[in-house]
Amino acid sequence: MKAKEIADIFGVPQSTLNEWKKEGHSKKALADFLTNVEKEAILKLYKSATAYDMLVSTVNASIGNENKHLGANDIKKLLMGKIPEKPIEKYALDIIKTEALKEEIEDFAIHFKIPMKKVNKVLNYEY
Repeated sequence: MKAKEIADIFGVPQSTLNEWKKEGHSKKALADFLTNVEKEAILKLYKSATAYDMLVSTVNASIGNENKHLGANDIKKLLMGKIPEKPIEKYALDIIKTEALKEEIEDFAIHFKIPMKKVNKVLNYEY
């Protein structure tokens, strides 16, 4: 990939990438990898690695107590129509409704093969 593409995808400034490329730098191998990998391959890998993680992160970022964080399977059950029984589950749905990006929800649904019709029904339903 070109330096500009790396900057656009990963937010690594070209000056930082150039610094990483220097012999002896601890991130030289990473810089070499990024500059030699095909853009399409990295986009596919990057998307699949982050598609559903973003929604989980959005939900859990609003939950201060790490012991109450929800996993991807917990969120999946809620979006599949499980009635939220615990206050944290109701809160998670509220966070998804108010803070999650449409793309996060869609990527999560695609990854877990949840029909968007079902997701939309859950998110528009008031508990």
